[in-house]
Amino acid sequence: MRIFFLLLLSITLLLISCGSDTGEGKPVNIYGGAGRTNSYEKYGSFSYKYPVLDEIEFKDSSGAATAPLVLPNSDIIVSTVNGNIIYISSKQVKWSFKLDTDETPSASIAADANMNIYIISTTGKLYSITKAGLLNWKKIIIDSLAKYDLISDLLAQENGIVTAVSNGKIIKVGYNGKVKWTYTARLSPIKTFSADEKGNIYIPLTHDEFGKTDTLLCLSSDGKVVWQKGFDNTRFIKSPVVFKSRVIIFGIRESGEQKISTVNYLEVNGKVLWKKEILLFARNLSVDLDGRIYVTGYNSGIGEAMSGIFCYSPEGKLIWKNYFEVIIPSSPLLSKKYIGFVVNDKNSAGLYFLKKDGTLYEVVGLENMPPLYLQPAVTSDPLIIFSGADRLSIVSIEEAPFDKFLPW
Repeated sequence: MRIFFLLLLSITLLLISCGSDTGEGKPVNIYGGAGRTNSYEKYGSFSYKYPVLDEIEFKDSSGAATAPLVLPNSDIIVSTVNGNIIYISSKQVKWSFKLDTDETPSASIAADANMNIYIISTTGKLYSITKAGLLNWKKIIIDSLAKYDLISDLLAQENGIVTAVSNGKIIKVGYNGKVKWTYTARLSPIKTFSADEKGNIYIPLTHDEFGKTDTLLCLSSDGKVVWQKGFDNTRFIKSPVVFKSRVIIFGIRESGEQKISTVNYLEVNGKVLWKKEILLFARNLSVDLDGRIYVTGYNSGIGEAMSGIFCYSPEGKLIWKNYFEVIIPSSPLLSKKYIGFVVNDKNSAGLYFLKKDGTLYEVVGLENMPPLYLQPAVTSDPLIIFSGADRLSIVSIEEAPFDKFLPW
């Protein structure tokens, strides 16, 4: 009996430890981490299909200004249009922090390994808030902002936080609030960028025009240029994804009246290993733990919208593709068995779930939900969640209420 008990205990501990990489002790970034892979496979599979609306009771009822940030314990940070930073635990407000008067968050937020929260405001002020909701420090790190300057999403690294401005300035700030370095590019950094496990940062620089030559810039963690590579007649619009020793980025090329999307697969030293073209206008990409690449694209205009999702092997072989008469506005979210992505049409939004072989598995309608900020996040359950766009609320895709009480 003793041996049986020890064996049972060992199996139980093994099961508990499997998939327990919750990210605790690591910086927290949107899009699945600093590599922006959108992979949540370590948490298991998306298996729920019922949208649940939770109205969050708080004095500020305005909607989300940015995507929610999910902490390793599945607590949620929401930033509102009225400038409140709200910590939500078990669907209740645990604490809130108000930015200075007339300031609102200007980009997606991040957290360091100690769960201090970082927000950059519309005035270029960076805030550091403790996990208990108290101010560590605040500092203007971007001055002389022009009217149409855009501030990038924050990138949290082991030794500081990186942001950029569309005027070309890239800044890294230490977690003590001191500026570590500034780099000035001659082109505009795009909204989001990524980093590898060594801390190298990969930033697309763009002319914001089709037909020009945009550049992929690699900076070291201490702000030195590692390499930079121009891509002829290519416009970058989204962050690269960094997975292990590879960098994947798509760009849009002009060919006569046609715009062609090209997926570029590079080594981290900048060497291009392969390129693939897709006929649709590429919008987002994700990479799973096996290195498979998922690219979404859609063409909009006169007539019905047409979107596609394309799956490539790490060697560049097209594994499968699937088309839908909807718009896919967000990145594919990758779980162990299923791929989830947001869709919308003329009337409403929803979620499609595909199996890993590309076949449609489930459709979840969001037509009865209030307007949502359509950049989702994922908890460790794993649940896909959205912030309300016009009032403070959280919508999560959960199991049916009666299923929660069944013993199987």
